Amino acid sequence: MSDPQFMTMARAAGLFLVLSAGATFPGLMMFWRRQGHRGGAPRSQAHYVWERSFILSGVILRAIGFVLLAGLLVQSDGRVLALVGATAFLFGGVLVVAAEAGGLTLGYEKVYPLIVVYVVVAFLAQATLGGAWLQAGLLAPWIGWATIVWSLAWLAVLAIFSRRDMYFPVLHDVMPLVMGIALLW
Repeated sequence: MSDPQFMTMARAAGLFLVLSAGATFPGLMMFWRRQGHRGGAPRSQAHYVWERSFILSGVILRAIGFVLLAGLLVQSDGRVLALVGATAFLFGGVLVVAAEAGGLTLGYEKVYPLIVVYVVVAFLAQATLGGAWLQAGLLAPWIGWATIVWSLAWLAVLAIFSRRDMYFPVLHDVMPLVMGIALLW
C-alpha cells in the first residue's frame, strides 16, 4: 500500500473509473432481468432500491474518478477542459442522485426532467474530458477522440429518437471504463 507506483494519481483515477463500471453492472443486470427496458416492474420496493443504488454508486465512483483525472491533468495543456468536465459531471451526478432518491417516493415521471438534465450534462462532461485527454497528450489519443464521438453521438441519437426515456446508464459507463483501463495499464 505504501508503494509509490501504486498510489499514483493516474492509477487512482483509473481504479475509480473501472470500479464505477463494476459497481453499475449489478444494477444494470437487475434492470435487464426484470425487463425494465420493456416496462417491467421491479419485484419489490427493496429490489428497486438495490437496483438504483448500484447504478448510482457507479455515478458517484465515476465522479470521483473524473475529479482525480482532472487532478492528473492540472499540470497539462488539458487542465481547463479537465476541470470543466469533472465539475460538470460532478454537478450532473448530484442531480441524478437527487432525482433517483426523489423518484423512490415521488415516482419516476416527476423527477424525469432532472434525469434528462443529467443525461445531457453527463455526455457533454465526458466529451469535454475526452478533449482534455487529447490536449494533455495522455496515453492513446484515440481514447480522447472516441470519448468525444461516443458522447456527442449518443447524446444526439437519444435527443432525436428517444424522447420518452433517454436514460440508459450503460452508455455513460463505456468510455470511462476504457479510460480507466488505459490509466491502469
